[in-house]
Amino acid sequence: MVNINQIEVIFFDIGGVLLTIHPDVMITKISNLTNIPFKILKDSFPEDQHNLYEKGEITDLEWFQAYKKSLPNVNSLTEHEFWIAWSMLIGKETEVLDILIRLKKNYKVWLLSNTNSYHIMNEVENNFAFPNLVDGKIYSFEVRSRKPEKKIYEVACEKANVEPCKSIFIDDLELNIVGANKIGMNGIHYINTNQLNNKLETYGLNYE
Repeated sequence: MVNINQIEVIFFDIGGVLLTIHPDVMITKISNLTNIPFKILKDSFPEDQHNLYEKGEITDLEWFQAYKKSLPNVNSLTEHEFWIAWSMLIGKETEVLDILIRLKKNYKVWLLSNTNSYHIMNEVENNFAFPNLVDGKIYSFEVRSRKPEKKIYEVACEKANVEPCKSIFIDDLELNIVGANKIGMNGIHYINTNQLNNKLETYGLNYE
């Protein structure tokens, strides 16, 4: 068990933790634009290319082209329409933001997210308060690594100047928590705010 007096930094995931995300809304929009059934769009999502996009290995334009190419039939989807739909994936801030704000009084708080340049530059940084509240940000497309790869956690701890054992990482995907635990970070698999508060209390954090 970690020494409760050791925790210095808390890392937060964005999508599914600080923000709601709505991939089904995005897919529905594209279905309406292309007349391609929802299920076909969902099943044909180009996961490999998306991973490259989140690692900064392909550009916004190349991601649009890869997505359009993945569609099962000839379609008239324009780049402008695609980005409108892509923006609809981002929802609203969650109650976790209040926890972040309270933790910030006594600890350093950082973002650690698998994300892409378009969502960060055009949606997250422009429309929400929390990017300006944190002490630092680790975005997958900037560090060329995605959770649960070992590199992104190591970069996060190095940039935050914290030993992994003195950090907490909060994410809604258990696979990403496993990756963090492997390098010695203290992971919390986020389910809801009550559960998160209970988990944080087990570390004896002072954030009332």
